[in-house]
Amino acid sequence: MGEASLAGSYDIVVIGAGPAGSSAAQAASQRGAKVLLIDRRQRLGIPVQCAEFVPQWISRQASFSPACIMQRVEKMVTHLPGSITYEMKSPGYMLDRSLFDKELAASAVLSGVRISIGSKAIGLSTEGLIVERSSKKETIPSKVFIGADGASSAVARFVGRNSLRTLAALQYEVILSEFQSSVDVYFHKDYEGGYGWFFPKGKTANVGIGIVSSKASRLPDLLEHFLDILRRSRKLKEIQIVSKTGGLIPCESDQRRLFKNVLLVGDAAGHAHPITGAGIFNAVMAGLIAGRIAAKAVETEDLRYLAQYEIECQEAFGESLSYGTLKRKFLEENWNRPEVDFEELIRKTWVGFKEYYQDRRKIPLPSPLPSRKCAS
Repeated sequence: MGEASLAGSYDIVVIGAGPAGSSAAQAASQRGAKVLLIDRRQRLGIPVQCAEFVPQWISRQASFSPACIMQRVEKMVTHLPGSITYEMKSPGYMLDRSLFDKELAASAVLSGVRISIGSKAIGLSTEGLIVERSSKKETIPSKVFIGADGASSAVARFVGRNSLRTLAALQYEVILSEFQSSVDVYFHKDYEGGYGWFFPKGKTANVGIGIVSSKASRLPDLLEHFLDILRRSRKLKEIQIVSKTGGLIPCESDQRRLFKNVLLVGDAAGHAHPITGAGIFNAVMAGLIAGRIAAKAVETEDLRYLAQYEIECQEAFGESLSYGTLKRKFLEENWNRPEVDFEELIRKTWVGFKEYYQDRRKIPLPSPLPSRKCAS
């Protein structure tokens, strides 16, 4: 039995059923809007392209069951070259991201949202969103469209937004022989513009590397190098891989997110932190804001109200993202300069160090750091 046509009258169409899209759809539906949520995938939450670590206060924004939590974490350990380590409190959860995404989508549907999987957005015209399903095309009219379709957003292309700068990431899920209590990040001169991560989640751990996209071809070799570091430091006793994934992480936040009646949210909007790459919490927050604002604009029949979306996102996390974008630029410009001390560069550009915040009120960022000899 085939799926019924999507044709109908919608107030809001949300493209992408990840954390941002499902949150936006639910928020809009709860305020009386008629909402359609579509996703090109046949299985929501699959494949997982995420390190799956979130701060614990996400539970204040999103409703999800304890089954989504693979492990609780209390601290983050930052590793610099020369066996230098720093600890910071970082209470959070390691998620089962596929289940988390499905639960958010289910909550949206239970609030009145209509959902359609296997539906690919292929264009946007004055008549509406052009969608392809089972090799058939149809146009779906709507008053507002919300693009929540990831770092390579098709909706962003439809409205002419420039592509966001991205990091490239590769991640393996490996077997753990013993429980690990912290999340760990590793900086190395070869991991250009990024870092390696070791995020435990019970009997397995997510082990990955993110680097500037221009060096993406090096990721397999770099990840093998990182696994060797983990083996030699006894974080891993042996390497048993159970899954592999990869993708792009947006690392800039200074482009537009509102185009007439189209809002961009989550990775499509560059809401991931430009330094850490963390994006789930901001995606949920932005989705809730977008859904609420869009519903209000529809209710009042005044699409000018959509401008409130940018204002509220700026108030919620805009300063943090803008500052992170500046730090990202500083980091990449100085990464390969021989006169710059690598440890001091990381201390100035990683959120785990107090030096990261010292320039908060100083724009532009300070000149390159002088070199000093350090352990290697």
